[in-house]
Amino acid sequence: MTAERGAGGIWAVVPVKPFDLAKQRLAATLAPPARARLARAMLEDVLAALRQAESRPGGTPDGAGGSGGLAGTLIVSAEPAVAELAPAYGAEWLAEPAVAGLNAALARTARHLAARRAAGLMVLPGDLPGLAAAEVAQVIAAHPAGGVSLVAAHDGQGTNGLLATPPEVIGFAFGPGSLAAHRAAAQAAGVPVRVHAAAALPGLGFDVDAPGDLARLARLPAESRTRQALAAEGVSVDRT
Repeated sequence: MTAERGAGGIWAVVPVKPFDLAKQRLAATLAPPARARLARAMLEDVLAALRQAESRPGGTPDGAGGSGGLAGTLIVSAEPAVAELAPAYGAEWLAEPAVAGLNAALARTARHLAARRAAGLMVLPGDLPGLAAAEVAQVIAAHPAGGVSLVAAHDGQGTNGLLATPPEVIGFAFGPGSLAAHRAAAQAAGVPVRVHAAAALPGLGFDVDAPGDLARLARLPAESRTRQALAAEGVSVDRT
């Protein structure tokens, strides 16, 4: 019998809203079609970084103390365009039959990966356009075995990355105050937890939610898909 892909390894999990529902807090700056194009561009930047992360040497089977490396990338979404995007970046698509909420989708994904004998999962939003493969490797290498690693969002309240080994070691609590909620869930489960500050992982720690976040995209290389998408909409992010 052929071993299932990714058994014994850590999977990146990228939850993605349908593009036409994404980034509604940017409505004052971008029209709906532009927001959809931006959401797709940011997702492609994330997927490109994760593909590089998959090419790094793999970590230990329990995901602790390894040298980096992902077993694969799984996009969880009801967005039809993911059917085209996923294979273009070597990823898999776990189709959501309907938009049921982030935490419910992630719980379903954790069950799916546990059934495939994955060692763990690393939840990464699709709006981290500055994500770097080296940052993914850094989190994996510092991960406590049989525990949880958290990456704080730049507001210090949200969770921009969650690595859990095994996949179902804690429940998911994304939403307002999720960093504290995830830390409390790990403590309640009696498993070790490591928290990384956003400043230590600038690509992982920075997500794009509000109009004020767009100016911070000046740090991205000009060839990034996100920068190109904004330029096409006439939105300049160059520092003055």
